[in-house]
Amino acid sequence: MDTINGLPAHPLLVHIVVIAVPVAALTVIVSVLWPRARAWLGPTPAILTLLALIAVPIATSAGEALEKSLGAEPSETLANHIHYGDMVILWVGPLFGLAALWWLLTSPRVADARDRYLGAGVLRWTTVIVGIVTVIVALGSIAIVVSVGELGAESVWGRR
Repeated sequence: MDTINGLPAHPLLVHIVVIAVPVAALTVIVSVLWPRARAWLGPTPAILTLLALIAVPIATSAGEALEKSLGAEPSETLANHIHYGDMVILWVGPLFGLAALWWLLTSPRVADARDRYLGAGVLRWTTVIVGIVTVIVALGSIAIVVSVGELGAESVWGRR
């Protein structure tokens, strides 16, 4: 999908990523840090992260099409936008896996099966480690999306 109504698709589609990734990451963080919210949210953080994960390659593909249509050598800022834009999937993919794993580790729905395979001590330490890594990856996902967005805006509008 190169264009939407004659406009380059990338600047339109990227807004899905700019909204979906931080919202998904924040719900994951809330789920990890707030047990009451975790019970209420259930698998929602993992589902939101999956939707964000689906949106990333769509926006990236549209960006690659836009890059090809420009033809000229990209500026340093645009080259950085392209480079870091390719890294977004490397943060959001693991975030989805961690969000799903977090749900499996903490969900009462899968407690019987989970408890059969993991002892209480192993489960406790696994949950702590996965929780810490999940929050770090969620924060990294937000940071990379903000950085890529800033570089993209700067490549179009310059520094003001």
